[in-house]
Amino acid sequence: MAKTGKAAGEGSFEESLKQLESLVEQMESPELPLETIVEKYETGMKLVSACSEKLKAAEKRILLLTKKKDGSIEEGELDEKAGEGPKIVHGKKAGRGAPDLLI
Repeated sequence: MAKTGKAAGEGSFEESLKQLESLVEQMESPELPLETIVEKYETGMKLVSACSEKLKAAEKRILLLTKKKDGSIEEGELDEKAGEGPKIVHGKKAGRGAPDLLI
């Protein structure tokens, strides 16, 4: 199997995704021996894991803009606690009513 300059999952999310797409295309070839397919599958799983971690890290950094009832816009950070779903944190008023999200 040909190696690239970077290990699976190194680099940007976009680079990892392109590597994964390339691997999938290669694996669709009917001429590949089983051992090569298994090696590409292992590399692909590492890329999937790396992409998932990068998405989780990005999600934690996202700032959500919310529209308050008076029409103004408030910024809050995405906050996830163990066992709970995502929650928007707004300074001292956190937890008082659900804000309307701007999408």
